Amino acid sequence: MARAALAFLAYLLLAIATTWPLTRGLGEDVPWDLGDPLLVMWILSWDCEQILGILGGDFARITSFFDANIFYPVPLTLAYSEHMIAQAVQILPVYAISGNPILSYNLLFLSTWVLSGLGMYLLVRELTGSEMAAFVAGLMYGFAPYRLPQSGHLHVLSSQWMPFVLFGLRRYFVTRQRRPLAGATLALVLQSLSSGYYLLLFSPIAATFAMWEIGSRHLWRDRRMWRDLTLAGVCATIAIVPFLLPYAALRGQWNAVREISEVMLYSADLYSYATAFGDQRIWGDVLRMFPKPEGELFPGLLPIVLALVGLVVARSTARIIPARSQASRRWLTWLLVAVTAGHAVAAILAVTLRRVTIDAGWFVLRISDADQMLLRSGAAFGLLLIISPGARARVSGFLRDRGFFVICLVAVLWLSLGPEPQAFGRPLRLASPYLLLYDHVPGFDGLRVPARLAMLSVLMLTVLAGFGAAAIARMRGGTAALIVVSGLFLLEATHRPFILNAMPPVRDLVPPEARVYPPQRAPAVYREMARQAEDSVLLELPLGQPDYDLRAMYYSTIHWRPIVNGYSGFFPARYASLTKTLSEIPRHAEESLEAIRASGATHAIVHEGAYFDGEGQTTTALLRRAGAVELFREGSDVLLDLSLTPFSALSTTAGLERLMPSLEQSGEAP
Repeated sequence: MARAALAFLAYLLLAIATTWPLTRGLGEDVPWDLGDPLLVMWILSWDCEQILGILGGDFARITSFFDANIFYPVPLTLAYSEHMIAQAVQILPVYAISGNPILSYNLLFLSTWVLSGLGMYLLVRELTGSEMAAFVAGLMYGFAPYRLPQSGHLHVLSSQWMPFVLFGLRRYFVTRQRRPLAGATLALVLQSLSSGYYLLLFSPIAATFAMWEIGSRHLWRDRRMWRDLTLAGVCATIAIVPFLLPYAALRGQWNAVREISEVMLYSADLYSYATAFGDQRIWGDVLRMFPKPEGELFPGLLPIVLALVGLVVARSTARIIPARSQASRRWLTWLLVAVTAGHAVAAILAVTLRRVTIDAGWFVLRISDADQMLLRSGAAFGLLLIISPGARARVSGFLRDRGFFVICLVAVLWLSLGPEPQAFGRPLRLASPYLLLYDHVPGFDGLRVPARLAMLSVLMLTVLAGFGAAAIARMRGGTAALIVVSGLFLLEATHRPFILNAMPPVRDLVPPEARVYPPQRAPAVYREMARQAEDSVLLELPLGQPDYDLRAMYYSTIHWRPIVNGYSGFFPARYASLTKTLSEIPRHAEESLEAIRASGATHAIVHEGAYFDGEGQTTTALLRRAGAVELFREGSDVLLDLSLTPFSALSTTAGLERLMPSLEQSGEAP
C-alpha cells in the first residue's frame, strides 16, 4: 500500500509538471481551449446544483434533472451531450465549498492523469508481480500521447476507472473475497457514468474479462461465484439504467442519431495509428502519415516496443510440433502452421497496403481481400488446434497469460475504424464490426467519433507493455533500463508549455476575450441578471456562434435563468433557423423581432462589442425603440428587459413600419 501511495504521489507531481503552468492558475485558467471545456464546466455545475438541491430536500429536482437551462423551452437538454454525473459526484465537495466551475474542472482534469496511472499500476502489479513494471505501465497509461489531442474532452480523458475494474475483478478471482468485486462494481458504475463511449464498449469488455478469468480457472460450476457476479451485475444495472432513460426518451421524441457520413468522417483511418499529434515532441513533425479529424492516434514508440517484448517472452513452453510418435502428421502440422501464418501476413499486407501484387514470372499473385485472407488463416488455425495437442497447449497457455489483452487490442483497433474501414482515406476490403453495432445495438448510432475508442486500445497496449517491462525488470540492469525508458517516454508523450485558454478563429464577429472568469470576477451584467425574477428567460446576442453561446452557458451558472442560447452534441431542430434569423438583426428587423418574441425571452444581453461596424449598437437601439427597456450597461454589454407590452406590440409589421423611419432619422438603422 505504501508503494502504491508513492506511485500516486509520483504521478501527481508528473501531472503538475507536464501540464504546467495550469497549476499556477488552477482557479482561473482553462486547460487546452475555450471550447468543449466550457460546455463541460456548465454540465458539471448543473449536475452539482441539482445534487445539492436534492440533498437539501428539493426532491422535485430528481424529475427535472435533465431539463437543463439551455435551448429554452426545449426539455431534456442535458441529454444532448454527456451527463457526466460521475465526475460531478467526484468534484461535489470542491464545488459546494468554492462555487468555482474552473477550479472544479481543473481538479477533475488533473485527477484523470493521476488516477489513470494509479489504476494501471495496481492492475499490472497484480498481473506481473513487478513494482517497477507496474510503475512504467501506469506512466504510459496515465500520460499516453493520445491524451494530448483529447485534452479538451474530459469525457474521453475520464478513462481512469477501467484499470480499476479489471484490477478488482482479478483480485476477486485470486482471493475469492467480495470486497474487490464490490470495488470493481463501483469502478464500473463510475466508468459507465463518465462516458457514453466507455459505457457501450468497456462494459462488455469487463464482462468478457470476468468470463476469461472463469474459463482460465475452470470455475464454471462455482455457484457462490455466480451469485456474487449476478448481484454485482444487478447493482451496476440499477445504478446505470436511470441515467439512460432520458436518452431513450430523447430518441423517442426525435431521431437523435448520427448520420453514417458523419460517423465515417470521425472514424480512425488505418494510418491514423501512424500519425502523431502535431505538437507532440519528437514525432509531431516526423510521423504525419494521414492527418484527419480525430485521427492523430500514434501511441508512442516505447509502449509498442515494450508490448512486443511482452509478447515475445510469453512463458508457455508447449510445443506446436507433435512428438516423434506422431511423425505421420508432422508434415500436415507444418503445412497448417505455414498456411495460418502466410494468410495472416497476407491479410496484414492487404490492410496496410490495400493491394499487393507479386510477379513470380510464371504466375502473378494479387492480394487485396483481407476478409478472405483472414477466413483462410482462421480455418487453417482451427485445423491446427484439432490435430496438434502441442498447439492447443501453447494457445491455452497464451490465452491464460496475456491473450485476452491481445484479442481485445485487435478488436478495439478494428472497431475504431468505424463503419467503413479505410487506409489513406480509401475503402478497404475488410468487414466492419462497427457497422453491425451501428445498425443493431442501441446507442452506437448516437456516437459521433469511433476514433475515440483508441483510448481502449491504449489500455490494452499498456497492459501488454507492462508484461514487457516485467520481463526487462527481471534482467540484469533492467531497473536502470526502465528508468531510462520512462524518461524517454515522457519526452515523446508530452508538450511544453501546456496549452491554456486557446481560442479558435471566429468568423464574421469580433473574437471574445481569450479567457473566462470565475463567478467572483465575472462580468457584472450576469450578476445583474441574477437579480431579475426567477421566471426570467435570457437571450444573448450574438446567438448561434459557438464561442459566444458557450460563454452564455458558462456564465449562466451565475444566475441559472433559462437561456435561449445553447451548444451541445445535438441541437434542437429550430435552433438553426433561429440562428439564421438573428444573424443580422438590423437588416431583417421584422423577422428578427418576431423571432425574439416567439423565443419566449423576457430579457436580452447584447454584446455590442462582438459586432463589426456598429451593428451591436444598432441592434440595441432597434430593441429599445421596439419597446425594450435598458436595465444595465457595463462597457459594451447591455441588459434589456423584453417583457414589457410595448416590445410585444411593436413586434408586428405595423409596429415596424412606425419604428424603421425613426431609426433611419437617428442614423441607427443600417
